[in-house]
Amino acid sequence: QRMSVRKMVIDMVLATDMSKHMSLLADLKTMVETKKVAGSGVLNLDNYNDRIQVLQNMIHCSDLSNPTKPLNLYVQWVDRLMEEFWKQGDKERVQGLEISPMCDRENATIEKSQVGFISYIVYPLWETWAELVFPDAQQILTLLESNRTHYEGLLPKEA
Repeated sequence: QRMSVRKMVIDMVLATDMSKHMSLLADLKTMVETKKVAGSGVLNLDNYNDRIQVLQNMIHCSDLSNPTKPLNLYVQWVDRLMEEFWKQGDKERVQGLEISPMCDRENATIEKSQVGFISYIVYPLWETWAELVFPDAQQILTLLESNRTHYEGLLPKEA
């Protein structure tokens, strides 16, 4: 049993790797569609793969939850995250390395990056999760839309 729990924890932690985001999201969408097709509205988690898939996505949602927080908290987390990214970029610059995406404080577009992050990464994940656990996550989608609208309002106006 200890080995089973250990494997499950490792599988869940590995699911926080952003390189796995699209495949996790695709698998979650398939699970939601399967639930709909079954017609019962009940998700059966009777095998390891189904259980770990739900747990991985739950951890992944948690990992990408900053934009789901009330605006004042979300803005604080964005500031902290950007400072972390910029420190990394500063170190890369000093070492003569190519500066990683979003890590160049001299060319940062926080508003644009947050709008894109919510629109293309966070919202689709939470939208699918909300379908799986409906109606418990519906207010999160409303908050995501509100936070995206906030950052859209900060974007420079096109000339």
